[in-house]
This record gives sequence, C-alpha cells and structure tokens, in this order.
Amino acid sequence: MALTSYMKVTGKTQGQIKGDCSQAGDKKDSMLIYAVEHNVEIPKDTHTGLPTGQRVHKPYHVTKHVDNASPKLAQACCKGEQLTVEVDYYRIDVTGIEKKYYTVKMEEAIIVNDKHYKPLTFLEDNKGYHDMEEISFTYSKITWTYADGNIEYTDDWKGN
Repeated sequence: MALTSYMKVTGKTQGQIKGDCSQAGDKKDSMLIYAVEHNVEIPKDTHTGLPTGQRVHKPYHVTKHVDNASPKLAQACCKGEQLTVEVDYYRIDVTGIEKKYYTVKMEEAIIVNDKHYKPLTFLEDNKGYHDMEEISFTYSKITWTYADGNIEYTDDWKGN
C-alpha cells in the first residue's frame, strides 16, 4: 500500500498556489507528492569524527506530477518568489484510516530547481507514470513536526 504525502505552497506575491487534489478537508487544492529527498549534514573531521562547522541544509526535493500548479511554480522559480511550503505525510492507522502523522514546513523558501521529465512510458513498469516534475526548495527556516505528542524542532538559519 502506497503511503502518501501532499504539499501546499503559498507565495508572497501569488498567494495560495492550488494543486489539483479534489479530496475534501486538509488535502483540498494540495499537490500529491510521489517522492521526497532532503539532507542536513554537519561537516566533520575525517580523523576524529568531530564536527568542524555548522550544519548545511541541502535543497528539499519533491517529485509531483505536472498539474495546474506547475506554471505557478515555474513563475515562483523564475521570479525568486518567497514561499511558505508545507509537506504533510500520511499513513494508515490501526483502524485503517489515513491520518496525517508528520509535517515539514519551510518558510522564506524559494524554488532553486524546476525539472520536468517523462519516464520511459513504453516500459511496462512505467506505464502508470504521468508527466513529472521535481521541484527543489531552499529555505531560511524549517520545522519538523511529528503529530503524535506534537514533537517538534525548528531550525532557523537567521535566528540560530
């Protein structure tokens, strides 16, 4: 069973950038996310293993299908528009209901890469794929929230 994630984006100039999700509730007008990749690294001395500098946040990459939000995301990329981005992670709970369990919120984010591609759809394994895009964000502030117990951490590059 596939676990799902959904993204909401609000631009400082454009306002809410609506995706094509038509589900009621929190997911309405969001964008379905197929893949996420994000790294935070601390440089370290190769001999001692001790840190040698501050953490380095790499871009936050999401993969989504091309939809009505795509031109607006391209505009935000081309203009360097500041964004607030929320990625909500869902899973099936013990009662069989899909519930949000984790959220990543990026503030003062910008799109640093907007890559469109089409998988080799003549391959049987790729038949279900759409036209896809990978969006990469950098940000000034990021908050990770685990819903059960409201466990949260915020890293603010400007404030720390």
